[in-house]
Amino acid sequence: MREHIFLPKPIFPRHVCFPDFIGGYSDFPEHAVNREYRTKENNLDRFYNLHIVLDGKGFLHTEGKSYELTRGQGFLYGPGLRQIYHSDAHHPWSIRWVHFFGVHLEELLGGKGLDEPWLFALSDLQPVQTLMEKLLLLGRTYQIDDEYSVASTLYELLTRLQLSASQINIPSSPAADKIRAAANYVRSHSSEPFTLEQAAALAGYSTHYFSRKFSQTFGMSFPEFLLESRSLHAKRLLASTGLSVKLIALETGFSQTSYFSACFRRLEGMTPLEFRNIHKSSEA
Repeated sequence: MREHIFLPKPIFPRHVCFPDFIGGYSDFPEHAVNREYRTKENNLDRFYNLHIVLDGKGFLHTEGKSYELTRGQGFLYGPGLRQIYHSDAHHPWSIRWVHFFGVHLEELLGGKGLDEPWLFALSDLQPVQTLMEKLLLLGRTYQIDDEYSVASTLYELLTRLQLSASQINIPSSPAADKIRAAANYVRSHSSEPFTLEQAAALAGYSTHYFSRKFSQTFGMSFPEFLLESRSLHAKRLLASTGLSVKLIALETGFSQTSYFSACFRRLEGMTPLEFRNIHKSSEA
């Protein structure tokens, strides 16, 4: 079996998920893929790539590591990732795949596949295999009215993966490094106007993914981190300068003195002037 089915663009533009390219191989030991980072082949600089092994075995290579994949296992690449995988020459895998896109997929998939391929094992292959075969069947005879069935079948497939698949590769954490680098920049420029969207752009991630990863990394939301950074700057100025509270508010990124004072009191349990008086008296 060697099957490639390309689907037309959906009429409704905001499906949660929709396949662009589906197919499968069986008894084809020559199956091998080596795609560069940000490849435009099959639109994979913008689309996800999901493969599920039904039988036989194959291999995936990433970050200097190799993984053997057998029946009931699979992998998911997010948009733009370097992709290297191939069938075993002596026991070629029977594999089904779907390349897909959609709205808010990072949220649906929990960020899986964005930083590195997600390799998984299914606790129950049969329901997922059935859904993959349904997608192929719909693709072979695709008509305009099938758009909704195709979208809902892929959605069910992806949600089943979320519930029944467990990760089999140990993730590295390039995302955490990018998040920390963005946080360090924000900390040193906290007096400037900063939005969540701008911070996410510094790390190279979507707002939703950045926000979720930021909270996981620092144990606080991005707005909380920014407020803490501004408060730390304000504390230094209060303790070491004679600047007025109004000027300190402006120097630390607050547009209104009253808002600055309210935030400072909530964080420190005292007003800016009370904080200054405590530190002035401790110095004397």
